[in-house]
Amino acid sequence: MRIPWRTISVAGFFAAALFLPGLSLETVPPPAETGYLLLEAPTRTDVWMSPPLEIEATAAGLSWIDGGAPEHAWVRSSPDGSNWGPWVELQSDPDHGPDPGTLEEGSERDATDPVWVGEARFLQYRVEGSSVDLHAEYVETAGRNLSAWEKVKLFFRRVSFGAGAAAQPDQPAMVSRAEWGGDACVGDREPERHYADRVELVFLHHSVHGGNANGYAADEAKDLVYAICSYHVNVRGWSDIGYNFIVDKYGTVYEGRGGGVDTGVIAAHTGGFNSYSSGITFLGDHTSVAPTDAAQTALRRLAAWKLDVHHVDPLSVVTLESLGSTKYPEGTIVQLPAVSGHRDASITACPGPACYALLDPFRAGISEEGGPKIYGGWPDRSFVDGSPQTGYEPVTIPFRFTEPMEWTLAIQDEGGALMMRADGVDESGSVTWDGTVDGEPVPVGRYLVRIDAVPVSGADAPRSSSFSFRVGFNPPFRDDEGSIHEQDIATISEAGITRGCGPELYCPSATVTRWQMALFLTRFHTFGGLALPEGSDQGFSDITDLPPDYQLAINQLSELGVTRGTAPGKFEPFATVTRWQMALFLTRLLEAEGIVLPDGSDQGFLDIVDLPLDYQTAINQLRQMNVTNQEGEYHPDQVMPRDQMASFLARSSSIVLPGVEE
Repeated sequence: MRIPWRTISVAGFFAAALFLPGLSLETVPPPAETGYLLLEAPTRTDVWMSPPLEIEATAAGLSWIDGGAPEHAWVRSSPDGSNWGPWVELQSDPDHGPDPGTLEEGSERDATDPVWVGEARFLQYRVEGSSVDLHAEYVETAGRNLSAWEKVKLFFRRVSFGAGAAAQPDQPAMVSRAEWGGDACVGDREPERHYADRVELVFLHHSVHGGNANGYAADEAKDLVYAICSYHVNVRGWSDIGYNFIVDKYGTVYEGRGGGVDTGVIAAHTGGFNSYSSGITFLGDHTSVAPTDAAQTALRRLAAWKLDVHHVDPLSVVTLESLGSTKYPEGTIVQLPAVSGHRDASITACPGPACYALLDPFRAGISEEGGPKIYGGWPDRSFVDGSPQTGYEPVTIPFRFTEPMEWTLAIQDEGGALMMRADGVDESGSVTWDGTVDGEPVPVGRYLVRIDAVPVSGADAPRSSSFSFRVGFNPPFRDDEGSIHEQDIATISEAGITRGCGPELYCPSATVTRWQMALFLTRFHTFGGLALPEGSDQGFSDITDLPPDYQLAINQLSELGVTRGTAPGKFEPFATVTRWQMALFLTRLLEAEGIVLPDGSDQGFLDIVDLPLDYQTAINQLRQMNVTNQEGEYHPDQVMPRDQMASFLARSSSIVLPGVEE
């Protein structure tokens, strides 16, 4: 047989390249492929099995539409369609996801957690309970979907010269996102990162992925993390992997959600409590088997470092307000250990009984890791009420040490100017500041408190404690300070379009529902000096339980031709508003007000070409009127948060009344 010269040349080049001085191969995962197949359930049966599905997959799951979740579901996999693995029950945890009311939660899709299937070529599903619109979801991360040319290109992406930088001394070594596939997982998206004021606790999870969840090899772990991320992003609709960190059974730590491992980036692991915490998952199933010794050691070192970065005592108990979980309704005040299991905040078995039983030893071990530490150092409130005219409420900054120390506390403004300084020698301390310098109130703004300490014993100095806090606010709202939408929020408040979501609160990141949009738009209409129709009954049967003024606003919008409902007789008042819906609402309202709109010619949005033509026209009209300033992509399916909506309405107000400043 004659071998083509091209094959010899390429193979020879690869072999020669690997011997070049200083050349190495980085781990660059292949692009992930995700997809689904519609499962056709037999009619009039509550237990059924799909035919074998020929799908190349490394992870699998199940999704559904409009509340069509099955009672139970299982999946099994095969490498050849003949030899099948065990049936693995698909788990669905309602609180394994974003916090309620967030932008990420608004784009979430109903689905099970993913199951690891190795390198399967066939999948089969078994379902119990009548259900409709079931999708067999799959993720392929092994690169089997690549052509020969794509594999060559992947090789050259892996080639690098020189060595990488070492990790910081105090930070455990961890596999970077770029190495396991985190950057490839989110692709060209630019996830909107949100950060906690401070991390107050860590939640432990187990991943529970597959009947062989604990049987993965060392070289398979990265692919498993990559598959979980691809499932979270492409099936669940989250912006990134749900965990902040992942620990495999070999003791390897993986950087999870992007945004900085030493920051308070908010992930999607413990719904209702993500905004206060960092989520760490063991890669495996710990229902009956405890994490390996290597994994436990890695967890202790990782949690000790992470909690020390945020100056949290691993043995402490923190008091938090639930944002809404299956265990604690929204607004419930909850006390949780600084090292908690997922089940402490949600109705779930996670992180598995065999892992949960180890939490007390984990806390003790984490506390013993490392040298001297500073606990606390954060102000007793992240926002200080008051103004330069009325004065500020005093803020207290408590702290303590693991041994007696000489300490110094300084408060500076954003430019580094010193506002106050205090010092002492003790095992603990507390400093109170009234927001003045030489008796004069400081300007409204953000300030930094920093504590430096040296042990009296002569031991190494602990990590400095540093936290920022807000002093005063610019009316009318105190939770939009520093936002790029702050001026627009103030504009619609002055116009009477919004009254906020509570005393001095606007809730800028909360998503906008359809009934809220009705109120915003009818107030916008009257702001333009126009009278509203009488709001007679428009036949929406699902709004009768709403307050009368909500019903009136919805009916008035319908009479104006701004909304047609979602189906005959249905308005769906509690559904969220997407960016394409916002475009339709606004352009229809402006037309109803007699505004001559531009022609809606193509504005270059690459991600709206599959939308109906009238949707595209509305979006392009907003761009032509400078109501939206997006470039390249409009993100039409993204839900509309209240801060973005404020900017849309404020910019539109200058069209209705040209004298209004944006």
